[in-house]
Amino acid sequence: MPDLWTFPEGTVGHSDSVKGYRVECTDGNVGEVEWADYKPSESYLVVDVGHERHHLVPAGAIATVDHGAKTVTLKVTAQEVCSTPPHEDAETAYTEARKDYVGQFDRGMIGGGFVWPYVDE
Repeated sequence: MPDLWTFPEGTVGHSDSVKGYRVECTDGNVGEVEWADYKPSESYLVVDVGHERHHLVPAGAIATVDHGAKTVTLKVTAQEVCSTPPHEDAETAYTEARKDYVGQFDRGMIGGGFVWPYVDE
């Protein structure tokens, strides 16, 4: 089973960055990468979805990265991205996501799709 919190093999190299890349979902554009963490088993994107809203997305949600076109394509919908933990403080959001949602994410990965957490905003 792929690690939900690691970039898929071959998507980023040692010196690659996806900051500023457009983020495409299965149903269209959702925003752009504000920044990312690249540590294996602790990797995620902070996606700016507009209106000063940022969401934490596990790196395992990535389908492809096109460095030439500066595009990250995800395996999920825009609504699913907006259902991930909001980013106020990435470290807190990441820690909470790991603690509270890892079971849901992992079950979704095993079943062939993601099960995103419900977040009451």
